[in-house]
Amino acid sequence: FVDEEEVKNLRAKIQGELPQRHFGDAVRLEVANSCSEAMTQFLLGQFNLTESDLYRVAGPVNLVRLMQVPDWVLRSDLKFVPFTPGIPKALQKCHSVFDSIRGGDILLHHPYQSFNPVIELLEQ
Repeated sequence: FVDEEEVKNLRAKIQGELPQRHFGDAVRLEVANSCSEAMTQFLLGQFNLTESDLYRVAGPVNLVRLMQVPDWVLRSDLKFVPFTPGIPKALQKCHSVFDSIRGGDILLHHPYQSFNPVIELLEQ
């Protein structure tokens, strides 16, 4: 906690506090089934966790890291074509969004249809 009224240079005070900041406490330990009992106990001790916080996983741990794999592959034939949201036909005909609305209600189905008509409406 930093009291802004007592500190003359808030930036310097915050920079001094950053190295001492406390990261969030561990709440769970996920290990592979093949992880040894000694390593498991060591990690539980290091993170101040109990056996109830331990989760053994059959297979790779932290599958979120696999989300990066498509970025490493440089073959566009193996990737999905980027999706381009469409614009409703009622908005393609008129120059003004208000002219289209006068003709009847327009339903935009996001994310399948572009959000640009909403921005154009606000700008107009």
